[in-house]
Amino acid sequence: MRLVLILMLFTMANHALAWNSLAEMDVDVCRALTNNVFLMSESFTNQLNAACNSGSDEMKSEAYMILSIHAYENFLHTADSDWLLPEMFNASNSVEAIGMHTNKWQFWMSRFLLAGACCSVPNYERAYALTTNSIHLLGSSGYTNHASMIEHAILRKYEMDGLDVADAMRVMAGMSAAELGMGDMATNFANQVSMPYRNIIFDFVR
Repeated sequence: MRLVLILMLFTMANHALAWNSLAEMDVDVCRALTNNVFLMSESFTNQLNAACNSGSDEMKSEAYMILSIHAYENFLHTADSDWLLPEMFNASNSVEAIGMHTNKWQFWMSRFLLAGACCSVPNYERAYALTTNSIHLLGSSGYTNHASMIEHAILRKYEMDGLDVADAMRVMAGMSAAELGMGDMATNFANQVSMPYRNIIFDFVR
């Protein structure tokens, strides 16, 4: 009987941590992406983990995305490469959670973050494959979407302010191509994006 009560209390506690809707979650996510203290807080991390376990596909994918960003921030603050594993793990889970819902922004952004995690390792071959495949799929899917505040906030955090996810992928594909010694492909992607990102790719080529 005591064990049953403990399990009930644990379940209730986890439920209390989770957001009641995606819109409610988005408010806190936007705050976290502009406030590192909140992003790194235990309470926010607990809510993200609860969302991963009980949310919709969109909520799970978004929660894993932010956990991946959380891990990368820890890596930046500590220079401890052990944080790159959870960055990759959570980005991969984000891709898996959203499945083949190509009409959802999480489908595309999760792939951008997974490519970013590959660059952290670094595994530029996989980053290049992920971004180029996603760019091709994006073009053939007919996906059109006005970017949300969260998308803008994620790209701003990755120093790609002013870009949409397609152009952000082109920048990453160009930089990955340059790192792989594929100068022509890097130049091709550079010519598809605006300044100053074009010059950033050219700097990698040089």
